Amino acid sequence: MLRSSSLLRDVSFAGMQMPRKYVSMGGWCGPALILGKLGLRTEAYPFDFSRCTLDGILHFIREGFAHGFYPPGLPPYRPECVGIWVLYRGQHTAFAHFDLNDPKIQAQFTRKMKRWDKLIDAPEMPVTFFRTISARDPMEEIRLIPEVEAALVARNPTLDFRIVVVAHDQGLVARSVELTPLSPRVSLWSLAYTRDASFTLFDRSQQAYADIVLHSLEEENWPLDPARMPTPVGLRDTEADYERRVLYRAGGADVSFDSLRADAFPWRSHDNIALIDGVASVGGTCVGVGSTRCTDGRCAFCGSTDYHKAGRPFRTDRPFTAEEDQLILVHLYRILTGGDKIEAVEELSHKMNRGAFEVICRIQFLTNSIVKIMDYAWEHEGE
Repeated sequence: MLRSSSLLRDVSFAGMQMPRKYVSMGGWCGPALILGKLGLRTEAYPFDFSRCTLDGILHFIREGFAHGFYPPGLPPYRPECVGIWVLYRGQHTAFAHFDLNDPKIQAQFTRKMKRWDKLIDAPEMPVTFFRTISARDPMEEIRLIPEVEAALVARNPTLDFRIVVVAHDQGLVARSVELTPLSPRVSLWSLAYTRDASFTLFDRSQQAYADIVLHSLEEENWPLDPARMPTPVGLRDTEADYERRVLYRAGGADVSFDSLRADAFPWRSHDNIALIDGVASVGGTCVGVGSTRCTDGRCAFCGSTDYHKAGRPFRTDRPFTAEEDQLILVHLYRILTGGDKIEAVEELSHKMNRGAFEVICRIQFLTNSIVKIMDYAWEHEGE
């Protein structure tokens, strides 16, 4: 398997005629980001930069986008400040980075939805989907994969598609390991982080994603054989013992090569994708899957009836410095000249290591409330 330590700098497929389209099936932003870095993301699709449960994806494949994609109710939608993010959450989805009330953004999503439908119903070429597991328990999502595959076949029996499924943070030392495929066209991978939690989630995972994508581009690796367990290749002696046929696991028991099957692998549960700063990433579930089981706004897992409302937003209570105010004013110019307000707030929050809410309050203070970023909860808390 190809290693990507330097490939991210040296390899780009931009401008090349590829035999397939490569499209994010979501989970989070990571698949779209790595496809973009490698020059493989040639068009925008609905799940590129939104979180979405897999049963939500299944719903949209079967029923279309008329229900459950956007937050409940009619626009304008009311966002929530969660850490550095400004989130709009629907039953199956969550959106950061965008002002979902901007008519231009809504028009962009309409085009993305039409492009997705055409990709399935009237494809110009084969497609490979990349999906990150968002479920707290990976097996809860893996069990849904056959339904997703069957739904795509039912919608277009002639569609030539593949799905690459990636599970984060399974404790293996090796940063990317292929497990036994789920079907001839669905591969399954374990991904390990290569940096600590002080880095962004994408910084921690992008090298492993590059391994997986580059491997998946090779036609010789398809079709897959679900009856054959792949032997890990190219691993260092710090990652695996080929004589004992085991993979090393950080802080846990070694994993036998014979356990590299979905039903035998020692899956580790975590909330890295299911939650955002401790808050349910989508409105309809707190465990990253099962949003279609949300009935009348009630979560099937914890009983929440308010779409897991985020509550009081985080703020550092540090005084703003003159340098920070200057940075805000620079970004304010971007906002006033048509830039995306949400993107600007999140970028400022990240750079300043502050909560999105306190950045919004500071913008309103500096502009004497002339610049209205959004309607949001806790407005009464002041500057």
